[in-house]
Amino acid sequence: MNATKFCIATFLSNLGDVIYSVVIAWYIADVLQSGFLMGAVLFSLGLSRFIAALLCGPVIDRIGAKLFMWLSDMIRAIIVLVLAILLWDHTISFEILIMVSVLFGAIDAFYWSATESIKPRLVATEYLSRLNSQYFTVVRTTIILGPLIAAWMVESNSIERSLIAISMLYVFSTFFILFIDSKNSHLENVNHNNDKTSYFSDLKLGFRFLNRQKMIFSLIITMFFVNIGANGVNVLFPFLAKNISDDAKYLGYIYSSMSMGSLLTGLIFSVKSIYKVELKIVYLSFLLQATGIAALCFIQNFVIILIFIFVIGLITGFIGVLIPTFVQYSVPIHLLGRVNSIMMAISMLSTPVAQFIFGISADYFNIKYLFFIAGALGIVTSLSSLLINEKKVRQEKL
Repeated sequence: MNATKFCIATFLSNLGDVIYSVVIAWYIADVLQSGFLMGAVLFSLGLSRFIAALLCGPVIDRIGAKLFMWLSDMIRAIIVLVLAILLWDHTISFEILIMVSVLFGAIDAFYWSATESIKPRLVATEYLSRLNSQYFTVVRTTIILGPLIAAWMVESNSIERSLIAISMLYVFSTFFILFIDSKNSHLENVNHNNDKTSYFSDLKLGFRFLNRQKMIFSLIITMFFVNIGANGVNVLFPFLAKNISDDAKYLGYIYSSMSMGSLLTGLIFSVKSIYKVELKIVYLSFLLQATGIAALCFIQNFVIILIFIFVIGLITGFIGVLIPTFVQYSVPIHLLGRVNSIMMAISMLSTPVAQFIFGISADYFNIKYLFFIAGALGIVTSLSSLLINEKKVRQEKL
């Protein structure tokens, strides 16, 4: 029942996030008509997520993941409701939108780190991969449904009413969070020692743990470079669709293929648990994902392109289940908040780096070649990490 409440709460919260992002983006494009403001909002959101992700881990470990999930949704509900009230009288100013973006970015970082940290407290260890799969499926479902619901809400109602509906989604999520029991008996008592250490000591403890755990540290570095290529692909997809046809539906086909592949993986592992996650399987998955991306350089037929993108989505979904499961098995539960926040921050940093590199490159290079470069970056990184990991494993066996 705990896992069910958690999944329902995260479904409502993530759905609210997706709908909110679409509604605000439409408001900026349609009412304010400012490309500069759109860029400023996205930049503020991404920067505050990165900074908050670096800092939030010790706070979550000290106070508790469940409380932060509840506070995150409640604060977002209040912010969105205030925006709706402000819009009844006049347009929202530039300063308010930037302030809200900064707040949402920081809250997102706390919320996402909290959701990862609470999972081992909800189910027994052998069911962690199943819960990770269910959570991944929930997130993917909201990504598919959210834009459709947002478009219907904006067309059928005013922006103000849409924001009120979003606020209610967050409120409903807080209701389910309240009834989650995050202190299950399958866990041993953990001495957090919160009263004897400072915040900065706790923060350093997370970094020291990663420095000692070379396997997890190597995984984080690998994730950063592989994600540059994987996130760069999202920048290239619109240009790929444009090369095929001026019809926007082709871009929809591309995104749908990727989402459906990821969703299928999530559904499969929602009912099938993974009892042991080896790091080499993660690196092999990265390698397969990157090979599929590089292969797009050589494919001309659009149907085959969609098939490859669907398979890339499948592998991406598999990675999305493997990594949190590996971390939850490998990291002591009282350090999960710190480790997850650091991993999240580094992973988030790869997104603007990828957007910058591949966004500029798209103006100067053939799109097909950029797919090969994105894939090659992932192939070299994951293959190197795989070989280094296998060498360490062999040495440990001697």
